[in-house]
Amino acid sequence: MGFSVSGATVVLFLGMFISFGMVYTAANNGFERVNDAYGAETDSELVRQNTDIDVASASVADDGEDLTLTVTANNTGTTSLSVNDTDILIDGRYANFTGENVTAAAVDGNERTDLWLPGETLRVEVPVASAPSQVKVVTESGVATSEVV
Repeated sequence: MGFSVSGATVVLFLGMFISFGMVYTAANNGFERVNDAYGAETDSELVRQNTDIDVASASVADDGEDLTLTVTANNTGTTSLSVNDTDILIDGRYANFTGENVTAAAVDGNERTDLWLPGETLRVEVPVASAPSQVKVVTESGVATSEVV
């Protein structure tokens, strides 16, 4: 066995070693990403299962020339919710909390908080052009409930 055979064998084994290292790294990174995604989805599902809301009332008040829809919802689950991440649909139209659509939003009378804790009540006032027939409240995790006005 000459030097050329030994040298070729070393080159082949070195190439196989480097290739195995690259394949192992890629497979390990892929496995970690899939595992992390599974864990995140499991956490999201747990939040969805622990989230529950109830629309206590939805009524329209006429203060002269403008109509104002007042929606009161209770956080009956065990998950803390964000007021800004909670959505309201009025007859299928989106009312934006951070825009001009919602004139007042308060959790147990506090208009400065964004945190809607379990057992607390969210009260939202939205100006409307005409009396709506249905209101739907949707949480950040997708849990929703609706009420006929």
